[in-house]
Amino acid sequence: MTHSLNSASHKATLHLSIPVSDIASTVNFYQDLLGCKVTRTIADRADIDFFGHHLVAQLSPQEAAHISVNIGKNPYPLRHFGVIVESGVYDTMLHKLRAANIKFAMEPDHIFIGTPREQNVFLVFDPSGNAVEVKGMVKPNQVFSET
Repeated sequence: MTHSLNSASHKATLHLSIPVSDIASTVNFYQDLLGCKVTRTIADRADIDFFGHHLVAQLSPQEAAHISVNIGKNPYPLRHFGVIVESGVYDTMLHKLRAANIKFAMEPDHIFIGTPREQNVFLVFDPSGNAVEVKGMVKPNQVFSET
């Protein structure tokens, strides 16, 4: 009998640690603007429930000063992470980010039009310069479509 490591009955939880230059501004960004729950904050880190995944913001001003290369026809940072949400959640986040005058790494765009992967997408920088991508889709599980 074989067991899938990531089956429908048990989805694995991603753990990602990112460098940040300031804990308070990081907590504000992820909690107030993206709507994530901050589950623990101590002097040098914050644990964040990033849409069901474990994001750890580690205080490291030196590492947070990284510079990512840009890729794509409308250049965006190669080093980034993000979330795929339903369209309504995407719209709410976009509204909050615009109201807070957050700098976009990639302005909102509508891509893959007419395919199952059709989506709205943007990338923003958190206060430490980490690029966060947000994709809004009617059916988020279609991101794995081969067409």
